[in-house]
Amino acid sequence: MERYWALGLFRLLPEFRRLEAEGQEHLKEEFALLLHRFRERGEFLRAYSLVGFSAEADLLLFQGAEDPRAFQVLRREAHRTRLMGYLVPVALFLDRGMGEPEAGALALFPFGLEAPPPQGVRLLKGRQVVLLEGPLEALFPLALAEGGYLALPRGFREALDDLG
Repeated sequence: MERYWALGLFRLLPEFRRLEAEGQEHLKEEFALLLHRFRERGEFLRAYSLVGFSAEADLLLFQGAEDPRAFQVLRREAHRTRLMGYLVPVALFLDRGMGEPEAGALALFPFGLEAPPPQGVRLLKGRQVVLLEGPLEALFPLALAEGGYLALPRGFREALDDLG
């Protein structure tokens, strides 16, 4: 069944890293709890770390929904957390597509893919966005050649801990 997709890329501001460790932990925990609560409502939501793979983004939130208004609900609730004051949206890609990622690394090609997907990867094709899921070793060269974003799946708190 086709669903709506929202893929939000965020960059962490350097000011966050200047906070005391206890303050950082509190902000990350508050945000992770929000994401858990949202997923417990039955919504599809995954977090990915781009730390070390992208100069422009650190965090990818992949949300799938039957109704696109769910994207507004999550964003509105996220903006009520203090951590969002330190996360700058880099890009938001909206699309409709089939399937959900499982547990592998993810390569996001926001404007499509010219090369054929390599063997051993799973294709999640939206109407505009192409996502490939699979082993990092297979996705890395393609992401470099095609200009895609490369991200590793993480639990919510784990993805936030990758930020610093």
